[in-house]
Amino acid sequence: MRKYSKFFVALFGVGALIGLRHFEVDIPGLDAIVRDLIVGALVAGGVYQVPNQSADQ
Repeated sequence: MRKYSKFFVALFGVGALIGLRHFEVDIPGLDAIVRDLIVGALVAGGVYQVPNQSADQ
């Protein structure tokens, strides 16, 4: 399961974006595209922070 950790982080980020759009979560002072960019940047940072694991570990 550890070799799929980056995939799970990315999947969580996509799920968060879909959830924000579906439930029309509005953050005062932020446009929808800005909110999506912030969530996308946080997900990209999370994927970057997860260490690479080889399949045999």
